[in-house]
Amino acid sequence: MTNRKPHRAIAESRHIQTEINRRLSRASRVAQIMHINMLHERSHALSNIYSASVFSYLADDLHELQQLIQQQNKLH
Repeated sequence: MTNRKPHRAIAESRHIQTEINRRLSRASRVAQIMHINMLHERSHALSNIYSASVFSYLADDLHELQQLIQQQNKLH
Protein backbone atom coordinates (compact mmCIF):
# COMPACT_ATOMS: atom_id res chain seq x y z
CA MET A 1 0.00 0.00 0.00
CA THR A 2 1.34 3.42 -0.90
CA ASN A 3 2.01 6.08 1.65
CA ARG A 4 -0.77 8.65 1.44
CA LYS A 5 0.79 11.14 3.82
CA PRO A 6 2.63 13.14 1.10
CA HIS A 7 -0.54 13.29 -0.99
CA ARG A 8 -2.54 14.59 1.97
CA ALA A 9 0.08 17.23 2.70
CA ILE A 10 0.01 18.39 -0.92
CA ALA A 11 -3.79 18.46 -0.95
CA GLU A 12 -3.89 20.38 2.33
CA SER A 13 -1.32 22.88 1.06
CA ARG A 14 -3.34 23.43 -2.13
CA HIS A 15 -6.54 23.85 -0.13
CA ILE A 16 -4.92 26.43 2.15
CA GLN A 17 -3.50 28.33 -0.84
CA THR A 18 -6.91 28.30 -2.51
CA GLU A 19 -8.50 29.70 0.65
CA ILE A 20 -5.82 32.39 0.91
CA ASN A 21 -6.38 33.43 -2.71
CA ARG A 22 -10.16 33.41 -2.26
CA ARG A 23 -10.04 35.58 0.85
CA LEU A 24 -7.57 38.03 -0.70
CA SER A 25 -9.77 38.32 -3.76
CA ARG A 26 -12.88 38.82 -1.64
CA ALA A 27 -11.19 41.48 0.52
CA SER A 28 -10.05 43.29 -2.61
CA ARG A 29 -13.53 43.16 -4.12
CA VAL A 30 -15.18 44.42 -0.92
CA ALA A 31 -12.71 47.32 -0.81
CA GLN A 32 -13.45 48.14 -4.47
CA ILE A 33 -17.20 48.09 -3.85
CA MET A 34 -16.83 50.33 -0.81
CA HIS A 35 -14.70 52.74 -2.84
CA ILE A 36 -17.32 52.84 -5.61
CA ASN A 37 -20.05 53.46 -3.04
CA MET A 38 -18.05 56.33 -1.58
CA LEU A 39 -17.60 57.88 -5.03
CA HIS A 40 -21.33 57.73 -5.69
CA GLU A 41 -22.36 59.24 -2.38
CA ARG A 42 -23.17 62.91 -2.80
CA SER A 43 -21.63 63.90 0.50
CA HIS A 44 -18.85 61.29 0.30
CA ALA A 45 -19.98 60.12 3.70
CA LEU A 46 -21.27 56.63 4.11
CA SER A 47 -23.33 55.74 7.13
CA ASN A 48 -21.36 54.85 10.23
CA ILE A 49 -23.16 51.53 10.53
CA TYR A 50 -22.29 50.59 6.93
CA SER A 51 -18.64 51.56 7.33
CA ALA A 52 -18.30 49.80 10.68
CA SER A 53 -19.88 46.63 9.30
CA VAL A 54 -17.62 46.55 6.26
CA PHE A 55 -14.46 47.18 8.27
CA SER A 56 -15.48 44.57 10.84
CA TYR A 57 -16.09 42.07 8.04
CA LEU A 58 -12.71 42.85 6.47
CA ALA A 59 -10.94 42.62 9.83
CA ASP A 60 -12.45 39.19 10.52
CA ASP A 61 -11.55 37.96 7.06
CA LEU A 62 -7.99 39.30 7.26
CA HIS A 63 -7.54 37.74 10.71
CA GLU A 64 -8.58 34.36 9.31
CA LEU A 65 -6.27 34.97 6.36
CA GLN A 66 -3.37 35.55 8.74
CA GLN A 67 -4.15 32.25 10.48
CA LEU A 68 -4.21 30.44 7.13
CA ILE A 69 -0.82 31.89 6.20
CA GLN A 70 0.63 30.78 9.53
CA GLN A 71 -0.86 27.32 9.01
CA GLN A 72 0.65 27.17 5.53
CA ASN A 73 4.06 28.19 6.87
CA LYS A 74 3.94 25.30 9.34
CA LEU A 75 3.48 22.86 6.45
CA HIS A 76 6.64 24.08 4.70
